[in-house]
Amino acid sequence: MTQLKRTPRDELTPELAALHDQLTKEGVEPRFVEAGANAPELLDWYFNSFYGTVFYGGRVEPRIKELLRLKLSKTHGCYL
Repeated sequence: MTQLKRTPRDELTPELAALHDQLTKEGVEPRFVEAGANAPELLDWYFNSFYGTVFYGGRVEPRIKELLRLKLSKTHGCYL
């Protein structure tokens, strides 16, 4: 199975380094940012377009969406 190369923190763009630091400060593993640095335009789309629209737009409250995400994670065996 091929794995994406993870970009070290000191090689990230200033924007991605800030996101990396924010996630780390919040206790979230920043591997997604490190791997996403291989295609920064895709990472930008994910956080700024997709994620913002799906999780913070629409008619369903963000709190309900977050509860659903947690339930789905547990159902699929994704634990922190």
